[in-house]
Amino acid sequence: MLALLPLVFSAGITRDSFGVPHIRATSWAQAFEMAGYAVAEDRLWQMENSRRLATGTMAEVFGPDFVASDKDVLRVAYTQSELTAQVRKLPERIQTAVSAYAAGINRFIREGRLPKEYAESGFQPRPWKPEDSAAIAVRMLQTFGRGGAGEIRNMALYGYLQTQPALKGHESDVLNDLAWFNDSRATTTIADEDVKSRVNFSSPTPSVTASHLAMLPKASLIELLPGIRVAMREESTRVAASVSAPYKSGSYCIVAAPKRSSKGVPLLLSGPQMGFRQPSIVHEMSLDAPGVKAVGMDIPGVPGIIVGHTDFMAWGLTTGVADTEDIYFTSKKGDGYELAGQVKPILTVPFEIKVKGGETVKLEQARTEWGPVVLALRSGTIFIRRSSFWKRELESFDAFFGLYQAKSVKDIVASTDKATLNFNFFFATTKGDIGHRYVGNVPLRSSEVDPRFPTPADPKFDWKGYIPKDKLPQVINPKSGLLVNWNNKPVSWWPNFDTPVWGRIFRNSVLLERLTKPKLNTSDLENAISNAARTDYNFRSFQRLLASCGYSAFDGKLIDGSGEAAFYLRFFDVLRSEIFSSSIGSLISPDNFKQAIQPSLMLNALEGKTRFNFLGSRTKEEVIKAALDKVRQEFAKKDTPLYKAGRIAVQGEEPILYSDRGTYIQVIELFKVPKGRNVLPPGIAESGPHRTDQASLARNWRFKPMHY
Repeated sequence: MLALLPLVFSAGITRDSFGVPHIRATSWAQAFEMAGYAVAEDRLWQMENSRRLATGTMAEVFGPDFVASDKDVLRVAYTQSELTAQVRKLPERIQTAVSAYAAGINRFIREGRLPKEYAESGFQPRPWKPEDSAAIAVRMLQTFGRGGAGEIRNMALYGYLQTQPALKGHESDVLNDLAWFNDSRATTTIADEDVKSRVNFSSPTPSVTASHLAMLPKASLIELLPGIRVAMREESTRVAASVSAPYKSGSYCIVAAPKRSSKGVPLLLSGPQMGFRQPSIVHEMSLDAPGVKAVGMDIPGVPGIIVGHTDFMAWGLTTGVADTEDIYFTSKKGDGYELAGQVKPILTVPFEIKVKGGETVKLEQARTEWGPVVLALRSGTIFIRRSSFWKRELESFDAFFGLYQAKSVKDIVASTDKATLNFNFFFATTKGDIGHRYVGNVPLRSSEVDPRFPTPADPKFDWKGYIPKDKLPQVINPKSGLLVNWNNKPVSWWPNFDTPVWGRIFRNSVLLERLTKPKLNTSDLENAISNAARTDYNFRSFQRLLASCGYSAFDGKLIDGSGEAAFYLRFFDVLRSEIFSSSIGSLISPDNFKQAIQPSLMLNALEGKTRFNFLGSRTKEEVIKAALDKVRQEFAKKDTPLYKAGRIAVQGEEPILYSDRGTYIQVIELFKVPKGRNVLPPGIAESGPHRTDQASLARNWRFKPMHY
């Protein structure tokens, strides 16, 4: 156990040996005012970048290179007045927290101890507003809690398939192979034996798909690409990564019930995967005041702890990957658009991008009553993004804040029901309960459409409301006593909708294979995630086929410096091309090809379990051997490449190896008084002695104690 400096428990901010702020306050407002101050002391420059990214004002202080990112944001952003309206709809206690948090940041700004980057960049921070926190929170919640809007991509995919001579007459078969609706073989978080309710998601029939395809507007691939980029937020995501703002989603969580725990108490490990930058994308603190006693992970610029534990419970989150957005299309009519036989006005929301050293750029966001216009074709067709959480993102604040006072499973359920964005929510309590809830607003769609494609803006194809919260996948105290998730499928009946994510091969399998002991301890959970970071999760599914073709040099371990790992990974890419390139071509680019041809599809094709015969007259052994021979010849022509593991950069130090891990990791034992450990590489602060002092822990998969 690592030693920490003793804390003096009086009202104020006390920092431990790793610089983590521990806040004790005499009131709720005082606690969040001090929280804002403490985070600003640690991360003000990062917060400055985050609010400018989220509000489309990067170019104002950093110049024309950031205009593209600002445009990317503002094409679908809320106005300041809309952010204000969301804040004012929050319960009073949360409005108090947001306002007090801003006041704490401003207290630090007034003291004048500003990061050197302000002087280097030639500007001073303006006062922090609650709307700044709201903008960061909205972007963060959308990054990790939204899914779907892949319909334009699938429309482009189908158009591309129609151009491939080898697929003539089989385009729909190949589409269903590449974009399958549901694979019952996919590993789930909730076992069938624990399922108590289900929603009837029937796969689109061939006639429904054919009818839907016939309704789609004519468009070239070049016309559709801008809509795909808007949906993916490509430019602003790139900038987010460069300034240590949240930019990627993932995460794993493991929960063990008392009957699966060697100490007879629940265990919870949570590792949000949000990327690695310096400073860290996330922060940590503890709060102890009337109405809140919690410790864990927070987001710089946003009040509240979003992953952590209280005296009663511990919780973790992973991205749910539910389809919570759809793309609708309709005809533009003058300055309006057609909806339900009427011409509705298209609203134009003006934005200005002030550019340092340049002219102001004016931008108009086109809006409908369902959401922003993301693409307009020359033919007059417009595509509208409709979200189940439109102007309701901040309601999810109430889901997190409610956990601080939860004293029963019923309280946890009531709190998480308020989430509007989609997450896998996991919890364990000091009373011995564990559970998983799939939360958020998930639309009920018409059975007359194929949800993989843009939908006509017609009332008969409109959403039929949302799935009731008690019908979403969930389980309390599963029979197995174990819950494991790495963004995998929640239950067997849950489909992919418009994004084919879950297939027979998925990464949580490498966690499950390390958690088979009847009784688990925290070391078992920690070993499972460290092993996962060094393991190729596709290998086990292909191992038997490879052995039958005489290849057994690789054991599935992605060890830095391994020649066998480098050979296998190159072989896997070549195998993908060997199976599919002759029939479907390149899918425009190598990146698209690799993303679309998932390992589950590769295995299906090799085993003859696809609608289209991608192997032709070849056997699976012939295809595998052909790929092996190509890689052997390629490697024989040069020095044997060695596998280079993912690295977490640490300025001035050796990098941290094996980056497939949580940005923040906590592991908690739910005794009567919870006992937790965590790690947040490289450190709590963006400068000073605590800038990199957790890097050595992360290098060795070690943790430090959590406390209030």
